Amino acid sequence: YGIISISEVRWIGKGETPNGDFIWSGEESSHMRDVGFLLSTQAKKALIGYNPTSSRIISARFDAAPFKISVIHVYAPTSSSSEEDIEAFYNDIEEASTKTDKKKDILILTGD
Repeated sequence: YGIISISEVRWIGKGETPNGDFIWSGEESSHMRDVGFLLSTQAKKALIGYNPTSSRIISARFDAAPFKISVIHVYAPTSSSSEEDIEAFYNDIEEASTKTDKKKDILILTGD
């Protein structure tokens, strides 16, 4: 499956392109941070669903028989970010990971 994780997408909001080859999660009002997945034709067909958790985290689940694959892409805050932002980021990762089937899915975490 061809799945490319991208940071610094700089697209407003959350969504997918009309043909479904790109899904993203971004800020509602600014072109900052933002993450997404670029999907091959095979990956688009295997996509079960996706969760745009925040402008720093997006996850997607794929049917890659005989297993399901969950991919979480993150764009971490810098060390100069506030403790509140860093804590919120890790809470969001935890939230995204709870939406995977840990007993059946292969979990892939990408990002910086």
